[in-house]
Amino acid sequence: MAFMDRLSNLGSQLTSMGQEAANKAKEVGTTAQLKTKISNAETGIKSVYLEIGEKLFAEAPDLIRERFPELAEKVAGLQAEIADLNAQIEGVKASTAEANAALQEAQRTRNAELAQKEAQEAAERAAAAAATGTAAPAGEPEVVVGEVVTNVCPKCGATLEEGASFCPECGEKIGE
Repeated sequence: MAFMDRLSNLGSQLTSMGQEAANKAKEVGTTAQLKTKISNAETGIKSVYLEIGEKLFAEAPDLIRERFPELAEKVAGLQAEIADLNAQIEGVKASTAEANAALQEAQRTRNAELAQKEAQEAAERAAAAAATGTAAPAGEPEVVVGEVVTNVCPKCGATLEEGASFCPECGEKIGE
C-alpha cells in the first residue's frame, strides 16, 4: 500500500506542477499582451506630443524661440537642410533634362548628317552614271538635283516604272 500511496502522491504532485506551469504560461501571455497595449499607448502619446509641438511651433514660433532656443535652432537648421536638398533635386532634374535635350539634338544632327551623306553619295552615283551614259544601278533611286524625282516612291523609296500611278511595294498613289 505504501507504494500505491506514493504513486498517488506523485501523480498529485505532477498534476499540481502542471497546473502551476499552465498558470505561469497564462500569466506570461497576459502580461505580454498588456505590455504591448502599454507600448501602443506610449506611442500614441508621443504622436500627440509631436502634433502639439508642430502646432505650437507653427502658431507661436517666437515663443518657441524664446523658451527653447536650442530646439528652435535645430529645427531651423533642418529646415534649411531640407530646402538645400530640394534645390539639389531640382538641379539634378534640370541637368538631366538638359542632357536629354542635348542628346536628342545630337541624334537629330547625326540623323541629318547621315541623310545628307546618303543623298550626296546617291547624287555622286547618279552623276557618275549620267557621265558614263548608264542608268542608276537597280534598286537605287534615281537622284536628280534640283528636280522632283518621279521614279522613286515618296513613301517607301521603292523604284517605280515610268508613268506608274501606284507604288508596287506599298501601294502609295504617285503623282499627287
